Amino acid sequence: MTVIDIRNVFSDRHIEIIDVDASYIYYFEEKNEDGRSDLYLLEYNRKTRKERLVMNYTLDDPTYIEHIYAFEKTIIMVLENGSNSFWLIEIDKKTGGELNRRKVVCTGAFKECMALDSEYLLVYMGPDEANAEVFRKYKEIKDCDCLCYLYHIKTNRKYLVNAAMITKAGCDNIKLLTMHNESYLLVLDPYAEESIKEHYYREQRWVSADIRDNIWLCKTADVESNIEEGRETIVRKCIACADIKALVRYMGMDNAKVYFRAKEFRSGTEKICSYDMTAKTLSEEITLAAPKKDTFYLVEEKPFKAFAVTMGPERTTVRGLVNSEAAISFDNSLGELVTCIESRYCVTKKTLFSEESQREFTYYYLYDAHLEQYESYECSCMVKGDTLVLY
Repeated sequence: MTVIDIRNVFSDRHIEIIDVDASYIYYFEEKNEDGRSDLYLLEYNRKTRKERLVMNYTLDDPTYIEHIYAFEKTIIMVLENGSNSFWLIEIDKKTGGELNRRKVVCTGAFKECMALDSEYLLVYMGPDEANAEVFRKYKEIKDCDCLCYLYHIKTNRKYLVNAAMITKAGCDNIKLLTMHNESYLLVLDPYAEESIKEHYYREQRWVSADIRDNIWLCKTADVESNIEEGRETIVRKCIACADIKALVRYMGMDNAKVYFRAKEFRSGTEKICSYDMTAKTLSEEITLAAPKKDTFYLVEEKPFKAFAVTMGPERTTVRGLVNSEAAISFDNSLGELVTCIESRYCVTKKTLFSEESQREFTYYYLYDAHLEQYESYECSCMVKGDTLVLY
């Protein structure tokens, strides 16, 4: 495990970490003065422990919200205020130079976006007053509440997404993964909330609809080309499916597998299963027992880990279930478990309220189960893989 302590660099500044790799940490700092916001992109060299200003912007309109995506050579920044347009800014990571800066106009009101890769952006637009009738008719035809565009950063072209699978998914149900140097999308397609689907199972003699959960796997390049061609169906593969008798829900991924929870309604049995991207096979990882009193399951999405956590009167016990061999116990005074690293270190969080200052103070603890010792930090914390960043 590696601990990167850059609190002395950040001091009390308001920052947002956007990328952590083996050599650098990239982060934005925002300062608000006289009704304007100044945005600074900075780079921290992990070897020299020095900070470098990459670029800065002044935002005259304080209503703008930033959406920031980091890639190997570039950083993509989307600035929007919920209107029918947004600013797209592409920045060279090393020089800080602007590669692109454009205002993009779409139909409707900006809702959300996500970068599929360094060249393509998905943008979701919701109904606005000027286009209420357009969205009403579109929902009648496509059964979609919003419009979705694929925006090509290099060519400044946008394509209306005709594939309902992408439009209905929204950003929360699209996950990005890269394996063997190939980029993929996971498109999560749950039928409904878990309680609703189980209700339909109980009443299935009255239900004639095809009630089904799906998890789709698509190559990112196929999705992009299919949308540009105007296709209504994306080239895809179903890696997990459950009809009215069961459910599947995505849980996480690592460098080789996609993990999901499967539940059979009749027996109540729940399992964590995985899809191996190389072998292209499904496997059962573990059967989940019904949690006992004061026990719950904790899941880390990427890289995927699953733990059983039991909170006793004085101590908390952590047991690794998938991708962890942890068997750790720590004093409850250290707060709540955030994650466990290398089956040895527990990161915990505790928030205290000061009556004197009327402020909340957040402390993170790093507990070493082998040495049975801990360090405490009053700061913010970010965990990426086996790297703990204190800031």
